[in-house]
Amino acid sequence: MQSLVLLVFLIGAIIAIAWLVLNPRPPAFWLDSLSLSGLPNASDASSAPRELSVRIQLTATNPNTKFLVVIQEVNPCLALSPGKCQLPLSTHDNTSSSEYYISKRGRRTFDVIAGPRPGRRTSRKRPFQFAVGKDLRKGSAAMSLRMQVSVKFMHAYWPSKRTTVEVGCEDLSVGLSSSTISGKLEDGGKDCSVRFA
Repeated sequence: MQSLVLLVFLIGAIIAIAWLVLNPRPPAFWLDSLSLSGLPNASDASSAPRELSVRIQLTATNPNTKFLVVIQEVNPCLALSPGKCQLPLSTHDNTSSSEYYISKRGRRTFDVIAGPRPGRRTSRKRPFQFAVGKDLRKGSAAMSLRMQVSVKFMHAYWPSKRTTVEVGCEDLSVGLSSSTISGKLEDGGKDCSVRFA
């Protein structure tokens, strides 16, 4: 029994050391587009933005020469100012269950469709929707998009490794339309920062 435990421990230690030696790098992310529909007016500030829909298009690049990268889950969040996340989003079933495989040194573009998390309570002091309602009159808003992304690294000779990376797309200029109650990224794309969680 002790020899079996020792064997399992040794195998785990060898795998852990091998991953340290192989040193996988996180995928790079480029924000291609960001669009919002169903934005509230300032008069809707007291109610949660249940009709809000956010469509995010991302291009992920695998910088590794030894690993296949799999994007398994994307959990986005919007903020109107640097700092704390103001509106966590829940991805829709058709995108949350998808996995995106990226070959060695390859890249892939994919869409994430999300909305406010069900049952989320927002602060009445300055909720996200109230701030957006005010910005509708100005025609633009500065936003930040942050994401926690579940990533799996796959190597031919070793068990796969799962981890989470934090992605930050800051200082986004989003044009707002009061007539269509919608918004769209004006920057023409944005390079995002990435780090292991």
